[in-house]
Amino acid sequence: MKKLLVIFSIIAFASAAKSECTWDWWFKNADKDIKGCALGIACENKAVTGAQVSICANKANEVKSGAQVAIGYSQVDTLRNGVQASFIAKARKAALQFGLVCFNEGGFLPVFVFFNFDKTMFGSK
Repeated sequence: MKKLLVIFSIIAFASAAKSECTWDWWFKNADKDIKGCALGIACENKAVTGAQVSICANKANEVKSGAQVAIGYSQVDTLRNGVQASFIAKARKAALQFGLVCFNEGGFLPVFVFFNFDKTMFGSK
């Protein structure tokens, strides 16, 4: 998990060179759309195109493309093109999740351990 966090941090910093980058101490940008990276202890954004990387928790209404990575907890309503990786990953509909427990209402199972994915990723209806 540490290696994954380092990899996504490098991606986030690389994307920050061309895009905006925000820092959240504790859930302060709930109404802000991010195109780039959101880094912090606990990040909360309306929509993310890029990376949302934090130590404790991530929250977003939508991740259009990119990654949502946290050591603790990640929550997103819709994750279209990207990955969600954290200890506990929760989504209404997520393309791909990695974590100890993955909650995904649109997944191949609503709750699964270690990974979960949207059943429409592979052509299922």
